[in-house]
Amino acid sequence: MDNGIDSQEEEDNYRRAQPHHATITIKIDVRKLNSNGTLDSLVMGNNALEKYGMTRKAQLYLSGPTEADCIKILKERLEKLNG
Repeated sequence: MDNGIDSQEEEDNYRRAQPHHATITIKIDVRKLNSNGTLDSLVMGNNALEKYGMTRKAQLYLSGPTEADCIKILKERLEKLNG
């Protein structure tokens, strides 16, 4: 086998075994629901949301002891968000 391939595979395996981190960034749009069921075209801005202690952006931070564990935690958290 080619030493380049072996060393690349070893490097990839080493990297996968290291702790990993994921950041989920969410854009939040809050709109008025019209009486006919449609959404208003205006989105609440950060100033309006500030009185509720929030902004139009949210971030979740996740870490795992390995690449596979980090991805597993990420998938589980996304599934919870989707209900």
